[in-house]
Amino acid sequence: MIKKISNLFILIRMMIFYNLRIIFANKFMWFLAGSIFFYLGLSVLYVFTNDISEMSDLYGVFLFSGILLVFYPSTFGIQNDQDARTIEILFGIPDYRYKVWLVRIILIFLIAFVIMLIFTFISSVLIVRFPIIPVTVHVMIPVLFIGMMSFMFSTLIRNGNGTAVVMIIFGFFFMILDDPLLKSQWNLFHNPFNTAYGVSEATWAIITLKNRIILITASVLFLLAALFNLQRREKFI
Repeated sequence: MIKKISNLFILIRMMIFYNLRIIFANKFMWFLAGSIFFYLGLSVLYVFTNDISEMSDLYGVFLFSGILLVFYPSTFGIQNDQDARTIEILFGIPDYRYKVWLVRIILIFLIAFVIMLIFTFISSVLIVRFPIIPVTVHVMIPVLFIGMMSFMFSTLIRNGNGTAVVMIIFGFFFMILDDPLLKSQWNLFHNPFNTAYGVSEATWAIITLKNRIILITASVLFLLAALFNLQRREKFI
């Protein structure tokens, strides 16, 4: 029994390290660097050009930094496996969708969460005080939505560049709807820390709760749809 548990831990550790090497390979480091420079650049710009007195002023910076972190691995992951000719091996593993890509997706968002914790901690110390964990969780929910949507489309399109184009179009679409949906629970870029004019704090809290439930539910559905698509071996090999 002890030996089986030990072997299981070894297998999990090897799988995590293997997937970390894949995640940090290719162009992910450029997106990581881009996220860091985006965060630092806009933070400095805000500090010198605006009177930042509330955390809500930084929410957009955190949000788009998080999107940059998950965009490449969730969009180009399938294509990278195809280019490296490792997808045939992965499809030969029993319960492929649970043992490989699910672990990889979890690692992607764990890495993004840790990095966003660092960003929010730095801003809380150097710019304006705010609760780090709640802010990071709120930021990660729309990031999770975007990442899972990218992952789902990557399993349908099976091409990283094509998926990126589709996600950029969706991104512009959501940005256009930001103002019309400002007081709506359907706004992807809903800022829970910036109460809209004419809306009470209690109503804004209800809108925020519904918005987060919608985004989390949609993210789970996107993940299930992507894992289901990955069962169609003939479409990828």
